[in-house]
Amino acid sequence: MDWTMKSIQYAPNAITGQVDSLGDEFSFEFNILAGNNVRFRLHEKTLLHPRYEAKFSIETLETAVYDHQKKDGLEIVTFGSSELLIAYAPFSFEFKVNGKSQIAFNKNGYFYYEPYRAESKIPEFAVVKEGEADEKLNEIKTKIGKDLGSESFGGKTDSKPRGASSIGFDITFPNSKHVFGIPEHATSYSLKSTRGSGAEYTEPYRLYNLDVFEYELDNPMALYGAVPFMLSHKVGSSAGFLWLNSAEMWIDVEKSTDPSVKTHWMAESGMVDLFFFLGPTQNGIFNSFTKITGRPQLPQQFATTYHQCRWNYNTEEDALEVDSNFDLYDIPYDVLWLDIEHTDGKRYFTWDKVKFPHPKEMQNKLANKGRKMITIIDPHIKKDDNYHVSKKAKELDIFVKNTDGSTFDGHCWPGDSNWIDYTNPKGREYWAEQFLYKNYEGSTPSLYTWNDMNEPSVFTGPEVTMPKDLLHYENVEHRDIHNTYGMLQHRSTFEGHLKRSDNKDRPFILSRAFFVGTQRYGAIWTGDNTGEWEHLSMSIPMLLSVSIAGITFCGADVGGFFLNPDAELLVRWYQLGALQPFFRAHAHIDTKRREPWLFGEPYTSLFREAVIRRYKLLPYIYTLFSEAHLTGNPVMRSMMQEFPDNELTFGMDDQYMFGQALLVKPVSKAGQKSVEVFLPQESIWYDYDTFELAKPKANLIEVETPLDKIPVFMRGGCIIPRKDRQRRSSQLMKKDPYTIIVALDSRLNASGSIYVDDGSSFEYQSGDYINSKFEFKDNTLSAKHLPLSTPMDVKGDFNVKIERIVIVGYSNEPAAIKNSNGKDLFFGTKKVGDCFTVTIKNPEVLIGDEWSIKFKGNSKL
Repeated sequence: MDWTMKSIQYAPNAITGQVDSLGDEFSFEFNILAGNNVRFRLHEKTLLHPRYEAKFSIETLETAVYDHQKKDGLEIVTFGSSELLIAYAPFSFEFKVNGKSQIAFNKNGYFYYEPYRAESKIPEFAVVKEGEADEKLNEIKTKIGKDLGSESFGGKTDSKPRGASSIGFDITFPNSKHVFGIPEHATSYSLKSTRGSGAEYTEPYRLYNLDVFEYELDNPMALYGAVPFMLSHKVGSSAGFLWLNSAEMWIDVEKSTDPSVKTHWMAESGMVDLFFFLGPTQNGIFNSFTKITGRPQLPQQFATTYHQCRWNYNTEEDALEVDSNFDLYDIPYDVLWLDIEHTDGKRYFTWDKVKFPHPKEMQNKLANKGRKMITIIDPHIKKDDNYHVSKKAKELDIFVKNTDGSTFDGHCWPGDSNWIDYTNPKGREYWAEQFLYKNYEGSTPSLYTWNDMNEPSVFTGPEVTMPKDLLHYENVEHRDIHNTYGMLQHRSTFEGHLKRSDNKDRPFILSRAFFVGTQRYGAIWTGDNTGEWEHLSMSIPMLLSVSIAGITFCGADVGGFFLNPDAELLVRWYQLGALQPFFRAHAHIDTKRREPWLFGEPYTSLFREAVIRRYKLLPYIYTLFSEAHLTGNPVMRSMMQEFPDNELTFGMDDQYMFGQALLVKPVSKAGQKSVEVFLPQESIWYDYDTFELAKPKANLIEVETPLDKIPVFMRGGCIIPRKDRQRRSSQLMKKDPYTIIVALDSRLNASGSIYVDDGSSFEYQSGDYINSKFEFKDNTLSAKHLPLSTPMDVKGDFNVKIERIVIVGYSNEPAAIKNSNGKDLFFGTKKVGDCFTVTIKNPEVLIGDEWSIKFKGNSKL
């Protein structure tokens, strides 16, 4: 389609104008946003039907000042070190940072917008001239342009009463070789090409939330979640792009030898509502993205621990025996989960009175050990007038509708079911009220929630989901809101937990479906994976992709949902899962039981060691979650994020960084005796288990991997807070002392931080927390309060002592170590490889105080 800009106007908060194409008139608006970001929206001037705006995903927008001029036939908008260059004909624009092109819109002429039309006014669509686009694009445009009537697929008919309303355009990332993101797909972190001579897939990446049974790996097929966000990175700069649209979407990726990455974005409906993130750093983009779409929730401490789940623990006795066995076998855990069989006939917010006759007592028995319980609450509501949730929802008229206005009926776990319309404020309010203790009988303050099947899954629907022509609040078609449905259930559940605690208790909600902004409401997982080595490996790129899209609290079912992994695979998966953001074992109802003690020795001890490693690292992990909450920085990070100028890391997704300090490389094959690990030469590295200085050759080191060993390396220059005393749950660790691990870099420097609060409430928002920076510099280890964190703010009792400080990477023994008062501190040394490890026992300092410790007589590596 030919696009021409007819006018442009400048105002302090917006740049507006008009464009036309094939006789259709459109208005546009640019907003220059704080943080080096730009929003672009385009609207039809005359609307036959309203276009749906994905308004639930945006939280904070702050505009920035700009200058403008017209030069060489272009409108040039300048803000900071960035420029927006707008061309009149054909209408297109690009962004430059420090004079270098970062991202371009409609550079290849693929911009296509199909207004809603009365059937008598369908125009003949112009064929794109040769050289402007390829034959495939012409075919798509011609086909879509004539496709106003109903269509059928797989025996299901979509009536399409409003006709076609598709949108497409191209986004180009000049001088880049890699793009990342657009989760959720079971594919590599660096997205593979779908077009061009080097194409590795024959279809575009699809974003359409679906309940996919035994999903395929290395495939661009749609899965459970959709975030239309893409990141590009090259040495020196990064750029990001978000299309805020919750309709079905397809994205082609073509990597050229220019180099550049050309992407073609196509959606069935929705709006042109685009965000451009100009960085220039990855961390800056993550910060801006989550400022606009919402910060990741700060989870409760228990949520960051180990979770035990399967479909299903069958009775109260079964559940409590599992709980007791964790104590018997001395394995810590915090959360026991119940799947759909705990309910009365799959009626959510109820209990099977035969299998679970005393739910409160059961929960309280766990709570007495500092543990929680989680029950599944799916969005399908059993059609039953004797079921209070169904009856009241029917009276309130808050179910999703058919095209004739009647309530939509479908089939899911309970049989005939209806679905709450979460786009309706009354629907969200009603759902939230179900979590009040008076409504959810048998629930207690230690019970939290799991939202599954919320793509939504409809067994009798097209592609196992809702028909697209169903109607939601304000007469919006399901096709327009589909990808946001699960997020809105997640949100409503979150709000219900806030209601029940009077906004005092942080909710924990796990969701399978997700969209832009899901991070505000809790965690997600990668759905129904399989107990195979390939799925263990695929968890890394899948979680990295989700993490950069704002959803930093994410995980994969440890052991795989389907099949029966052998003991070796399960051990390797526990070792990996313990070092990923969300750590939960889960399994299908038809699999063999696989609780950690069932495999016998040596495996039970190996499972225990993996879980204990997680618990020791909880102070470090919780600090990472607080950083994600404040800045959007992922907990689980690509090697490229931490080493952005090392091109060898750009496509790497078989290892990753867990925060800034820990590098993790899984054992991903059966019987693997050793693993090659890439250790970037920008840092020095220590084996996490032995504290031995690594000696890579050309960035590579071969690590032997007996069954009790997963390669984990500490990055020199980092400080890691831990709690090394073993307890049954994290709640019982609260007053335990800390151990501080200091991994020196080649200059004998190191830094790190710790965040501590009560682990459960919102009191941190009133200053009740500790946030301190540790630094080793000039032979002194110090702790200082970070801004907005002072002792007078802290009301909690979590300011406990440090019992041990371990300095890793000395080349000889220090002569003396003194505290701030000049008192000599007792220490011991141990030769590890070519270096010494120095351990100070009882340094007589508290985690929340400011202090310094002076080292004398050390020398550089």
